[in-house]
Amino acid sequence: MVKKISKSAAKTSIRTIVIMAQVVLGVMAILGLVVFWGISQIPSDKEIRGCMTTKMYGVSLCPGSNTYVKLSQISTYLQKAVVLSEDGSFWQHNGFDLQELENSLKQNLEQGRFARGGSTISQQLTKNLFLSKEKTLTRKAMEAVITIRMEKVLTKKEIFERYLNVVQFGKDIYGVKKAAQFYFKKSPYDLDLLESAFLAFLLPSPEAYSKSFFKKQLTPFAKQRLNQIVDRMYAYHHVSESEYLLAKANLSYFLTGQEPPILNPEEELELDQLEEEVEPEEI
Repeated sequence: MVKKISKSAAKTSIRTIVIMAQVVLGVMAILGLVVFWGISQIPSDKEIRGCMTTKMYGVSLCPGSNTYVKLSQISTYLQKAVVLSEDGSFWQHNGFDLQELENSLKQNLEQGRFARGGSTISQQLTKNLFLSKEKTLTRKAMEAVITIRMEKVLTKKEIFERYLNVVQFGKDIYGVKKAAQFYFKKSPYDLDLLESAFLAFLLPSPEAYSKSFFKKQLTPFAKQRLNQIVDRMYAYHHVSESEYLLAKANLSYFLTGQEPPILNPEEELELDQLEEEVEPEEI
């Protein structure tokens, strides 16, 4: 025997279906707006290549202008020090270093805090040029999408060149040209090995790490990091034996204003002893 559905029950069912349909349509509309907004935030090829004011710090970036420094005008010491310390596989990856992301996640989980970042130079440039400082999932998603787009539009050299022209090296110090002049009264091309290692050391936390410069003496942490950067430069054959030995000998005098002594060959550091301490690590 088939039960008859009352008119009131039928009306309730219809009302429920209508409400559910409205909710679904509302969610779809919101998602559509989010997708439309996201697409509208992706810069065009022309915007990526052209002149701009960076979103994060308001720095003027205009390739070809008299304030812009080409990669060929930047010390190779600095170029190699920055890549070694910030993004060892920069020249090989397509914008993301999955191994570094895995290592960062593992270390952060082990320490229960954000102890290590995993952003590549490409990702850092994306954030600097086009995104704000907010830390949200939406921003991370936009960072990934724009990084993929930028890696297709620009060559690796163009990405690295733009990065060095806008990255922060201290309070209100943006770009390698201002950094080289502020810290060492030099052009970016003339930076030596220790000066380059110092600028690369600043990048993770420029305002905090630059205190060594104002104290005119390296903090223990700064000295340790500069030692590590110089050691890795030598371990990966980016500097010669004589350049390496000179930097190691001068490190204790760096930033102090004191002239380091001129070493005789008999007084130089024993290379064999140093090589025991310097073993290339996987990067």
